[in-house]
Amino acid sequence: MKKEKKQKKSPLMFLLSVVLLELVLVLLFLPKGMLLTAREKEAQMVGQYLGVGTEKGIKQTADIWYHKSLIETGFLDATYNYFGKYDDDGVVDDRGLGIVIDRRLDVFWLTLHLVYYRVGMLMIWLPYLLPMVLVASIDGLLQREIRKWQFSFSSPMAHRSAARLVFLIALAFVVIPFLPFPTPPFAMPILMGLLAVAAWVNLANIQKRI
Repeated sequence: MKKEKKQKKSPLMFLLSVVLLELVLVLLFLPKGMLLTAREKEAQMVGQYLGVGTEKGIKQTADIWYHKSLIETGFLDATYNYFGKYDDDGVVDDRGLGIVIDRRLDVFWLTLHLVYYRVGMLMIWLPYLLPMVLVASIDGLLQREIRKWQFSFSSPMAHRSAARLVFLIALAFVVIPFLPFPTPPFAMPILMGLLAVAAWVNLANIQKRI
């Protein structure tokens, strides 16, 4: 029983580890100019394919989330005041961690704003694509019941392969928001479509006896 519990927790722990690794890499190595260019080009792509009005709505949503979660709470300013050691005139005190850390904080918060922007874009697709995934999952379970009563063959290989694909798609959903280069606006719906197919195959091929 203990081994089974550990196996169930391991995928989630792996995804959390990926998020932490991404944040560390961003904080240490990502150039600020590269991030600004990625944000600008991605906004252009969204405006081109989804419309300028849609792009403005996504940006407005991201700005609201960013302001309420980081600025209004004082968390963003607190990081600069603590690590940069600003004095009352807004000048960096070199006895602190210095201007280098100050610039890395700029990159970190810009990255989080880009994450909010991409999550906002995902929210546009969810009302259309989430029902598709749910319907595919339900149909997969129904197909499994039909096969069970018809004594049809369920493929263990298809079941395992689809489960791995579901995990890889979940990993992609974790990685994509932190990417330091522009991502196409249709990346998320394509992943959701693959998720629907993988969920159907996985559930339809659940073995009769586990």
